[in-house]
Amino acid sequence: MKFNDTAPVMTPAGGVPLWLASLAENATLEATVLKRPIEGRADILAVIKHAVSLYEFQHHSYKGTIGDGLYMESYRSQIQGVPIETVVVAHLNEQGETDSVVINHRPLDAALLFSKLMWERVDERFRDCYLTGPEAAAL
Repeated sequence: MKFNDTAPVMTPAGGVPLWLASLAENATLEATVLKRPIEGRADILAVIKHAVSLYEFQHHSYKGTIGDGLYMESYRSQIQGVPIETVVVAHLNEQGETDSVVINHRPLDAALLFSKLMWERVDERFRDCYLTGPEAAAL
């Protein structure tokens, strides 16, 4: 049984997630689908807008703070009919701003598809962060 299959789906809350709404100017984003981190609020927002557009839906099983200064989301979705599960962990600094985000996508075939599709959609300055079609196919 998959992780998200064991949890009930939350009622959609709408709006921007806490971690995204409170991004610090010097925030860093790391993710399974990235070859290297994305740094800076403006650049993170520039790639997230493309990432969100890939999801056919988002069924959250968890959204909220965990421990001291951490925020987590867990959700399932589909991208071009391929099931994908995601866990987001964000660190909130003393000012309550998100200064570090890690996004884990699984399974591997879905993460590879996600990276390839992001390479096709993002601005040219971010393409080196994602897998090309041939790179994804080789894995």
